[in-house]
Amino acid sequence: MNKVDRGPLFPPVKRHGDLLFLSGQAPVDTTTFELVAEGFTAQVAHVLATVERLLTEGGSSMSSVLRVECMLADPADFTAWNQAFEGSFPQPRPARTTVVTGFVVPGMLVELQLIACVIADPETNWTPAHD
Repeated sequence: MNKVDRGPLFPPVKRHGDLLFLSGQAPVDTTTFELVAEGFTAQVAHVLATVERLLTEGGSSMSSVLRVECMLADPADFTAWNQAFEGSFPQPRPARTTVVTGFVVPGMLVELQLIACVIADPETNWTPAHD
């Protein structure tokens, strides 16, 4: 496996062949572990923007995501998460899992992990083995 990017405690992205594995992306500063946004909508928007940037840097895109794992602090945010998911991932949407859990960082409401395919030809957005 080759590192695509390197964070202070863990690499946010690992590449293996044509796959990118994104570590848990959270609405926190990776140096201070302080929240960078408050409220679910702002936090999920921040996380999705980070995810999109990491995918682009790794040679992929939101349309090449194969699997999303979402952790929510509050089950009441499930509907808002569905809306964010639908607005961020084009058809055919990736497989996904959503669980409710607690977080170490107080006030953190969402975290995402992803697996994506690397785009072989960015001009056509063709991805290998993406049916």
